[in-house]
Amino acid sequence: MNAVKTRIGILSLSSITLSGIFIVPIIGLVAQAFPDSSLSGVQMIISASTLTALVGAWLTGKLASILSRKTVALIGAGGILLFGLLPYFIHSSLAAVVAFSALMGVCLGFINNILPTLISVHYEGEARQSLMGQQVAVASIGAMVFMTVAGKLATAQWYDAYLVYLFAALVLVVCAFTLPSENGEKAEAGQERQSGPSVSVREAMNGKMWFLVIAGFLFLLANNAYSNNLSLLVEQRGLGDAGTAGLVSTIGQLGGLLAGLLVGVLVRFVKNHLLMVGFLVEGLSLLLLGFSNSLPLLIVGSFLAGAGLSLYYAQAPFLVTVIEKSYLIPLGIAAMTTANALGGFASPVAVNLVNGLFGSTAAGAMFIGAVIALAGGIVLGVTGFQKKCLEEAR
Repeated sequence: MNAVKTRIGILSLSSITLSGIFIVPIIGLVAQAFPDSSLSGVQMIISASTLTALVGAWLTGKLASILSRKTVALIGAGGILLFGLLPYFIHSSLAAVVAFSALMGVCLGFINNILPTLISVHYEGEARQSLMGQQVAVASIGAMVFMTVAGKLATAQWYDAYLVYLFAALVLVVCAFTLPSENGEKAEAGQERQSGPSVSVREAMNGKMWFLVIAGFLFLLANNAYSNNLSLLVEQRGLGDAGTAGLVSTIGQLGGLLAGLLVGVLVRFVKNHLLMVGFLVEGLSLLLLGFSNSLPLLIVGSFLAGAGLSLYYAQAPFLVTVIEKSYLIPLGIAAMTTANALGGFASPVAVNLVNGLFGSTAAGAMFIGAVIALAGGIVLGVTGFQKKCLEEAR
């Protein structure tokens, strides 16, 4: 019964891990509400939470040393409820809305960092991998459902969309009654920890962790070639309009959802190489997208891109929990999160720089991303990285 309660708590918390993008459908309406502001300024509503989530990720390790994991999770959910709802009441200033988004991002960092720790404490081996896949799937479901709801709510006033964050209140209540209290964890953590935070950071960044961080940077470098160029590819190939690109992107989310749900099954067949499979699937998807001259091929490519991304996000945090000692997991997750963010941020610059040598087409960007992803998959396969991590953990 306790195991079921814990799973319910973890998955309910997972449903709001993509809260920062719930408001994506109303960005155009916000731009209309603030005509004197630049589009990039309005887009800061989304990007601010992405940036400050890194701050929250790095603060989680310190918080987890003085508070229980459950408390950190509840602070995160409560913060999303508070700062997510505030724009509904205070919306006359774009700066205030962006500031609330930034504060919500810190709370997202708490949740996204504490979840892998909670899973690693209560689940082992294949059960841990399977639950991390389910976590990614639930996050995808949450994003699709709440983005749709936010769009519907905004039909009257743009700021009505922020009422979608009321769902965090339900998550807060569910987690309060389902997540284990773990009363002894602080004492246990104190016994394990032998030195200050600076030493812990150095200890966390061992050889395997550096390898995983570099792999994460390269994966997001490749994946963002897809997300940054999909609409352009649809236009350049004459396959449709913005609505078509939106539909194809949604199918990509469905691919991620299905892959996340199937992680538990895939582990039985490719347990030692699932991260490599994620890279190879991503590389294959980008190749298909680069060659796509028809809508069906575009749909298949997008579906596989979502699946590859889901496999990566199910496996990378899992490997952090395998590589790191329990008290170093928050720091390891923070390092991985930072690498992912830097990879996504660098992608348009790096990919476009290389792509400029070949004509700067959307298809060219897809091919460059494919080369990066496939090369990463080959390196993971040749080195047997995941197998070595699992063997040493036994």
